Amino acid sequence: MTDDQTVDSLPFMPYTQALLGGEGATFTNYHAVQPLCCPSRASFLTGQYPHNHGVLNNLPPFGYDRMNFRRTIYTALDKAGYRTGWIGKVLNDPESHGTRPEPGFDEWLVPLGLSEVNMTEYSVSDNGTPRTFSGIFQNDFYASRARSFLTAANDAPFMLTLALSSPHWSRCSDDSGRCPPAPATPDLGTFEGQPFPLASDPSLDTADRATADEWWARELESVQSVDRIVFGIVDLLRRTGDLANTYIVLQSDNGMLHGEHDVFDKNVPWDRSVRVPLIIRGPGFDPGTVRSDLTANVDVPATILEAAGVEPPRPLDGYSLLGGHRRGALLLERLNGSSGASADQPWRQIKTERGWTYWREQFSGRRYLFDLDDDPGQLENLIEEEPKVAAKLNRRLNRMKSCANPCP
Repeated sequence: MTDDQTVDSLPFMPYTQALLGGEGATFTNYHAVQPLCCPSRASFLTGQYPHNHGVLNNLPPFGYDRMNFRRTIYTALDKAGYRTGWIGKVLNDPESHGTRPEPGFDEWLVPLGLSEVNMTEYSVSDNGTPRTFSGIFQNDFYASRARSFLTAANDAPFMLTLALSSPHWSRCSDDSGRCPPAPATPDLGTFEGQPFPLASDPSLDTADRATADEWWARELESVQSVDRIVFGIVDLLRRTGDLANTYIVLQSDNGMLHGEHDVFDKNVPWDRSVRVPLIIRGPGFDPGTVRSDLTANVDVPATILEAAGVEPPRPLDGYSLLGGHRRGALLLERLNGSSGASADQPWRQIKTERGWTYWREQFSGRRYLFDLDDDPGQLENLIEEEPKVAAKLNRRLNRMKSCANPCP
C-alpha cells in the first residue's frame, strides 16, 4: 500500500507493470471511498464505508480511537490460522496510538506519531517496543522486515501488509511544514524536468505549474524504491515456491491533486483524489487483464477473505473482485469537515458506469456534474446544462448514502 500515489505515476514503475500488471489484473477505475489516509485504511481493514466503520478523519475525535481493531480482516485471518503482519503506516495519529500491537497481528512494526513523514529519522513500535532510527531509509528498513516475515520457517498461510509512506510529502528540514516527497538517495534527480501530466488545467498559472513539476518529479523518484520492493518480493516468493499461490495487491490509500481546480491536497471529490492505482496478481486474475468497471477499496478485503475462504468478521459493504458483480454506480463520501474553504467541505459523490460523476457540498450547497468520458479533466461543470441528469443522480445518491452490507 502506497500513500498519496496517483494513477498517473503507475506507468513509471516498470517492475510493477511487468510483474504485477503483466501477470495479473490492472483496475483503471478503482477508488478510495474516502480519499484520506485513516478512513481509507480503516475501509481496507474492515471492508466497510466510513459511515459504517466510523473513522471519518485522521485526527481525534474521528481518527484512530474510532477504529475497532477487534473485528478486522486481520483478526478473522489470524483466527483461521494465518500468520499475520503489518509493516508501516496503519492509522496515523499524533498521540501515542500504535505502540501496543493491535489484536490479530503476529508482526507489528508501525511508525509512531507522525514520524513516517521523515524518511530517514523515525520512531516505530517494533512489536510493542519503541525504537528510533536515523540514517536508514524507511522503505529499505520496512522491506528488510517484510523479507524476514516472508522467509520465516513456518508452513502456515500468511497475510502481510507492507504500508509504505512513499510518495507522501515529507517534513521540511527546518520543520517548517510540508516539502516534496523524499526519495531514496540514488533516485534523487532521476526524473528532474519530467512535466506534471495535468499542467494544462487553466487554474494552474506559471508558478503553480513549476510547483506541480517539482513535486511530480520527487513523487516519481519516490516510487522507484517501491518498484524495486515489488521486484524483490516477487523474486523472493518465486524462490520460496510460494509465488503461484500467493495474491499480491498493490494499491494506494488515496490520490492527490497538484493545484488542479485550485486544490493542492486530497480528501476532495475531484477524480485525481478519489481514483487510485490497483493491481492484483494471483489465482483467478488472468495475466494482462485490464478492468475498467467501477471498483473501490471496500472490494479488496472482500476479495482477500474469499480467496482465503474465511468468513467476514463484520458485514461487508464491498464485493469480491474474483466474482462477477459489476456496479452500475459507486458511492464516495467525506462526512467530516469544516465550514471553511471548498477543500474542507463535507461532500457525497456518485459515479456511474456510463461516465457521469455528480457531487454536492454540504455547507456551500454547490453541486457539480461532469461527463468523464468527454471531459476527463473535469473542466466543464454541466450542472446547469443537464438538470435532468443531475436530478436523477441526486435522487440515486440519496438512496445510496446510508448503504450497508453491501453497498450497490
